[in-house]
Amino acid sequence: MSRLSYRTGLRLMLAPFLLGALVLVLVPAVMTAGYAFTRYDGLSPAQFVGFDTYRDLLAYAELRRSLAATAAFVVLAVPLRVLGGLGLALLLHRRRARLAGTGRAAAYVPTVLPDAATALIWLWVVNPVYGPLAVVLQVGTGSPLLLDRWGARLTIVAIAVFALGEGFLVTLAARREVPQVLYDVARLEGARGTGLFRRVTLPMLAPVLGLLSARDLVVSMQVTLVPVLLLTRGGPLGATKTLPVLVYERGFRELRFGDAAALALLLFLLTVLLVAVQYRLLRRWFRAGAVQTGG
Repeated sequence: MSRLSYRTGLRLMLAPFLLGALVLVLVPAVMTAGYAFTRYDGLSPAQFVGFDTYRDLLAYAELRRSLAATAAFVVLAVPLRVLGGLGLALLLHRRRARLAGTGRAAAYVPTVLPDAATALIWLWVVNPVYGPLAVVLQVGTGSPLLLDRWGARLTIVAIAVFALGEGFLVTLAARREVPQVLYDVARLEGARGTGLFRRVTLPMLAPVLGLLSARDLVVSMQVTLVPVLLLTRGGPLGATKTLPVLVYERGFRELRFGDAAALALLLFLLTVLLVAVQYRLLRRWFRAGAVQTGG
């Protein structure tokens, strides 16, 4: 009887979350996949056009620029987020280190700030008149940072990199789980400094870093909408108009919801493909490491 009550209670507790996932995630995803093959403006009935939407989009020059902007952001943001989390975890993992608690809190705080608040803070930081970062970077140039193609891209990347608190906490927890005896044995074998990192720390953290890189790849394909809309609006010259921004413009500015749904489906498939490629590469890396270590 108690077991039956436990299962019933568990189902009742999970029901609101399952209902929310159904209504807010699954149903919109299915509808998006359906609208991706139609012409639909939200005002008149949808017209099925099959793959005509995709043929039009592939010939669309702005889509190619958007893919280039998305690729530039992902290639820069994902490694920097993973390496930044790893570096902070190694620096702050000691419980009794001086100011370690303050450092851990400071590393996590940017993650809990709303995206809009973070973007507005960075808008002040890079302000060409009184922004501290812009003043330092523009000495002798007089060129606003957000009006330069790579300056704008690097600003959006910096916003994403500073919000690495979740990855930092996961890496910190994984580092604390590494047995100290492994370091003692490595020291007896003559390993010091970077040798300890290469022989013990990196192999033990490799699965976690692989998982975080896949997670950051998925996140990085989607998180650019708010900072781009508030800071650059896709400029200059489309340098920061990533796929999420293009989806937003097609759907909510031009009322071409069929095109927006097709772009959203393309973004999803591209994300799945990149994660699959990353997974294969990481498996090969792990197998090669196991062979070299005799595992």
